Amino acid sequence: MKRREFIVNSLLTIGGAALLGGCDVKNKTKTGAKNNGKVVTRKFQNLDIPLLSFGCMRLPTINGQIDMEQFEKMADYAMRHGVNYFDTAYMYHGGESENAVGRILSNYKRDSFFLATKNPLRALITKDDVRRIFEEQLRKCRVDYFDFYLAHNISVLTIDNFRNFGVYEELMKLKEEGLVRHVGFSYHGSYELLEEVASEYPWEFSQIQLNFLDWTAMNINKNYEVLTKAGIPVLPMSPLRGGALTRLTGSAAKVLKFEAPNDTQASFALRWVAGREHNFTVLSGMSSLQQMQENVETFINYRPFTEKEEQIAERISAILQKKGEINCTTCNYCADCPRGIQIAIIFDAYNNYRATGNTEAFLKRYDALRDREKADRCIKCGLCNENCPQLLDIPPLLAMVDETVKNLRTKETVA
Repeated sequence: MKRREFIVNSLLTIGGAALLGGCDVKNKTKTGAKNNGKVVTRKFQNLDIPLLSFGCMRLPTINGQIDMEQFEKMADYAMRHGVNYFDTAYMYHGGESENAVGRILSNYKRDSFFLATKNPLRALITKDDVRRIFEEQLRKCRVDYFDFYLAHNISVLTIDNFRNFGVYEELMKLKEEGLVRHVGFSYHGSYELLEEVASEYPWEFSQIQLNFLDWTAMNINKNYEVLTKAGIPVLPMSPLRGGALTRLTGSAAKVLKFEAPNDTQASFALRWVAGREHNFTVLSGMSSLQQMQENVETFINYRPFTEKEEQIAERISAILQKKGEINCTTCNYCADCPRGIQIAIIFDAYNNYRATGNTEAFLKRYDALRDREKADRCIKCGLCNENCPQLLDIPPLLAMVDETVKNLRTKETVA
């Protein structure tokens, strides 16, 4: 079915609310004092989706393993406060996120939560892998259907697998069989490829990176525009830029504290994302019960973003972009480095240094790595580039960090 026919049929089926694939933007958020301690919701087609959703890529860990006791407490708190949308993926936590999510959600009635997971385009070798992996995911998550199912990370690195193996067509077969309720895709990359993907298929939603820094720093505004013009509702991820927007320092922190004293750094960033009218939820990867509690509070007492706050966000973004940080969200997809280099930790330490100017803290954290985990051990094999959803050219960035470390050491010696 062509996109035009799909939109017309959708309009005839469920009325004008389908204009954005079912996302009701005229009455987009249920607010008010009588929400009984629950987070506010938005409409997606005929569903009430919590405006805050639980991303399960950054779950709490102990010794590298998911801390199931803490995860259970977080999930319980989430469910009691209406955060009943859970997002996981085949690749998260080394393949263990789906198992953990399945174990925790088995404590709840199936119709009490929404569950989303994703088909790993990078892992496909044949067309048959689409269904084989899907059936494996059902078993791991202990469910007999997924509410939302996505083609994971369509990009220049995965588009051939997506097209050659007929992934969209396979996902629609799963939907026809009642095994999937809603089909979408996640995306990192340029708006040019996004225009192709958005126009070729009648998607129900798209998950993209969206926060007030990347809006201009990485031209995410163009991706958002592509999706809204195509009538595809947006499910934003990385609203806090991997936690970076909760660690503001210097002039950026001062501007926010002075101009928006009623917000924490996290609540300000989350509210900015929720302020994009075509989003139907905000997906946040939370790692502790405290983070969950703070984020839930933001969306129980939700305040729409104002024009003045838009200007504040622009000012803070401009300050941050001058600091020269690496556009890394610490997703850790690059963890399969054959040399064992801790790329995400290195980039996070470097970004904190650029943000704060704290040389001592940077070098201390860098020195805590084992020698084989440091930037100078890179052999430029390029495997990390193939796995990076941000499409970063990682080896030169590692070389830049290594050079920075050496220069700082020289200054220490001279001093």
